[in-house]
Amino acid sequence: MISWRFATDWSRPQFDDPGAPDYCSLATDGRASLHGRFDTKAGMRPWRKSTVIDVFDDGLHAGETITVTFGDTCGGSPGSRAQTFCEDTFEWRVQVNPFATGEFILLPDRPEIEIVSGPAARLVSIVPSRANTAEPVEVVVKAEDEWGNPARGYEGTVRLEAPGLDGLPEAYTFAPEDRGVRRFMAEAVEVGEHRVTVSDQALGASVVSNPLVAPLEMLTTRVYWADLHGQSEETVGSNTAEDYHRFARDDAALDAVGHQGNDFQVTAENWAELQRLAREYTQPGRFVVLLGYEWSGNTAGGGDHNVYYLRADEPIFRSCHALIPDKSTADSDRYPIERLYEELRGREAIAIPHVGGRRADLSRHDPEVVPLVEIYSAWGLFEWMLTESLALGHRVGVVAGSDGHKGRPGASHPGASQFGAYGGLTGIIAEELTPEAIFAALRARSCYATTGPRIVLRVQLNGAPMGSEIAADGPVTLAVSVVGTAGIRSVEVLRGDEVVHVHGPLAGAPLSDDLVRVVWSGARILGRDRATVWDGRLEVEGATIEEARAYAFDGPQEGLTEVSASHVAWRSITTGDEDGVTLRLSDANGARLRFESGPAEFDCALGELGGEPMVVEAGAIDQRVAVQRLPAGEPPPSVTFTWSDDPPPGAGAYWVRVTQDDGAHAWSSPVFVER
Repeated sequence: MISWRFATDWSRPQFDDPGAPDYCSLATDGRASLHGRFDTKAGMRPWRKSTVIDVFDDGLHAGETITVTFGDTCGGSPGSRAQTFCEDTFEWRVQVNPFATGEFILLPDRPEIEIVSGPAARLVSIVPSRANTAEPVEVVVKAEDEWGNPARGYEGTVRLEAPGLDGLPEAYTFAPEDRGVRRFMAEAVEVGEHRVTVSDQALGASVVSNPLVAPLEMLTTRVYWADLHGQSEETVGSNTAEDYHRFARDDAALDAVGHQGNDFQVTAENWAELQRLAREYTQPGRFVVLLGYEWSGNTAGGGDHNVYYLRADEPIFRSCHALIPDKSTADSDRYPIERLYEELRGREAIAIPHVGGRRADLSRHDPEVVPLVEIYSAWGLFEWMLTESLALGHRVGVVAGSDGHKGRPGASHPGASQFGAYGGLTGIIAEELTPEAIFAALRARSCYATTGPRIVLRVQLNGAPMGSEIAADGPVTLAVSVVGTAGIRSVEVLRGDEVVHVHGPLAGAPLSDDLVRVVWSGARILGRDRATVWDGRLEVEGATIEEARAYAFDGPQEGLTEVSASHVAWRSITTGDEDGVTLRLSDANGARLRFESGPAEFDCALGELGGEPMVVEAGAIDQRVAVQRLPAGEPPPSVTFTWSDDPPPGAGAYWVRVTQDDGAHAWSSPVFVER
């Protein structure tokens, strides 16, 4: 049995067709026969993905060998696609079952290779979200390869343009020691929104940074960016825990990070190392590490919860010691979740339910311990975590993270594995970047979630910020400010799970005669293996497809595969999130569209569509397809508005959902009102 780590997305070997991709050949100089198969759960966690070689018709004798060639090209196969993310020590773990007892023995030789980044394919630019005028700020410019790794060999020349910012060079040529990431210092010279444009003419790449906002009304408080959820090779991820923290700080330009290893694999030595990293990597004003772990009980016992501590000297209370050889501390385990709540109550600690392998049971709740729910990660979109919590009467805010296993917190591309989405980020609204301020903001629900872009979002109800609890004896007024990383298509205001107002910046514009957007979304089930496969096509009659642009696809493993004057085909999976296509037609008014995919098939007359999308429900968990004629004009990159409502008697929660033109989203934590 030759095993890979769970996190790897090395392409699946096949043993039947020497001319097809990923052919794996087996040969022996002995007398036995061989049969190969690939099993994603044959090995023990985290070494789950295994090539199992059955030896039969004879055994192996002393000195005889088996040769395994992954991606054997001798029969015409193009080879095997390697893992899409970098790893210093990618390992093949080889085990044998020499006595046919089912007990596998690990061989001492463990072949390792280093997986390095590919050539630069795109640029990334990151700036702080808020700064005072004349305050020094860092501008980060990064080159990434096709799969989202920092392109370590990049030595291109970039041009930088930043109206309203002083101090940046006009051009810079990357040096080998930059390893694909370079920091520059600048300062804002005037109040307002500022963005940095970075381009490389030779690469054919250009990017606009996230917005930097010099103080405006409602935007006087800082927002800090965090990926609070991921793992390293000490548990089920890749690369070391120190690599994880270094990437978050230096390559992803995060302000704060959490490392959430599965508790049943976190040994005493691992915990001591995480405590050390939390102490040593925390630099107030620059970077904050919140010590933590993932309490990984099964759903029947409460389900996955991320635990975070304010201080780095706290103990770990596991759900179990299942994969920890030393059982001497098993009496510190706390299972089910209610026992963990009891332990954390009164400590400077919080727990955040989430959905990953073992979805949290939201009916098990402790308001003293659980201030937030995670509604988005690389596993997908779980907005239902918030709406179900509100329906149960829980007063919780929202966070998003990557739950990344690839060693790239804060820049967690999905690769080609079961992770269906780009990792999310949490915007934390706090006065300063210290462990105390970050922890207090999370506990106070002073935070919001995004699908990864650093969208600046502020929500106030009667002047109270998101996360607040207020009383009202009459109408309330909601104030919203959004500064996006792309045009803002809509801002929906929700009361509980009901959309009560939609602010569309282009709502008054006439419908375009040529632009149509088709978006599909949803998941198969709530729990593990939730991905919905949407591979399919659409056809247009009565008009010509002049252009088809991919919408919200997450990586090279998905996207448009065919585009012609009459049809478009694609590969796509969704895990609650959205994918789609924007069509530019010769004339939408007389055209018909036919949509064909596994979950849904339908046709519609595009000329009959109004300003609202036509929605076709496709069952399961919010599986649906929406077809919409877009309004004429480009949506603005920022919006500010107020809206009033007369809330019904009792308790309610107001929150907003932001949708950008590129498919990115942001969600505010609610403001809770008692009428």
